[in-house]
Amino acid sequence: MAESTIVKTKRDGTITFRDGTTPTAEEYTVAFEAGDLNIAIAGRTVNLFLDRGVMTDPPSIRFGDDQPMSGTFTAQLRDLNDAAVATLTDFLTNTGFFATDWVSRGGPNAEVKTVQIIWTIAGLDHGDPADHTISADHCYLTGSIADGDPVTLSVAFTSFDLFPLVA
Repeated sequence: MAESTIVKTKRDGTITFRDGTTPTAEEYTVAFEAGDLNIAIAGRTVNLFLDRGVMTDPPSIRFGDDQPMSGTFTAQLRDLNDAAVATLTDFLTNTGFFATDWVSRGGPNAEVKTVQIIWTIAGLDHGDPADHTISADHCYLTGSIADGDPVTLSVAFTSFDLFPLVA
């Protein structure tokens, strides 16, 4: 199959969080987000070994430590928290429905509560044979709230995976 010739835009994307509940995971789809998801894939550290401070040709390089992925996106604030349904703020503050009903991707007894982040990019609607997904597992969420018109949530995450799963 050839590479798609359809350029994707922010209107094609959806961000979903998934927990570690089995067999049916809890899911939350982010609404009113800006379409500015950014995922940094650090991969492995590359160590450079010098010969008395000088690079060789070819360079003496080896893989070192794995590095976690990280990412950010922004969304508009719609609710602070709710005991009956998850809100985006619940994920940042570990409160509400997220705190009580969601299971960490690391398991029910995990000290650090993480989620899977799935970015779905519409393809079928534009003539591709399928939609496209990129997912990052074991994501720990942090962020900030900024007053304005609209009030915004800036969400940051660290994914303790080496590379995203691309499907």
